[in-house]
Amino acid sequence: MKNMKHIGIAGLAVGFIAIAVAIFQDNLREAIGTPVTPDPTLMELAKDAGKKLIADKFLKETPPPPASSAMPLDAVQASSTGLGLIAMILGVTSWIRKEHIRVSGGAVSLGLVAIAWQYVLLGMLIAAIIIILANFQA
Repeated sequence: MKNMKHIGIAGLAVGFIAIAVAIFQDNLREAIGTPVTPDPTLMELAKDAGKKLIADKFLKETPPPPASSAMPLDAVQASSTGLGLIAMILGVTSWIRKEHIRVSGGAVSLGLVAIAWQYVLLGMLIAAIIIILANFQA
């Protein structure tokens, strides 16, 4: 157990890798060849809703049972989430073992940022808009 002194530093390293995977996930998807299904446009959603309404109201057909609606597992996003969880676990473990609290907290926070990367980007966008609007009033 004496050689396990630097669990927090290992958590920091895993956290940095997880954030790198989260940041460059589009590039990694292209590199490994995983296709990304785009979100449907408003026009496509309206057409589908219209077809369903016509089928339900006028044609009186029983729709076929829906196919399995399980979301396909995205390997890149799953790996960034998994690495983020590992970084958080290593950070908590190092805190329990009384390692330096800043290293432990850094590992936990890097893991959390890697898991919630999409929301971090949204928060930075909102903050930038608020800063721009605040400068217009001055």
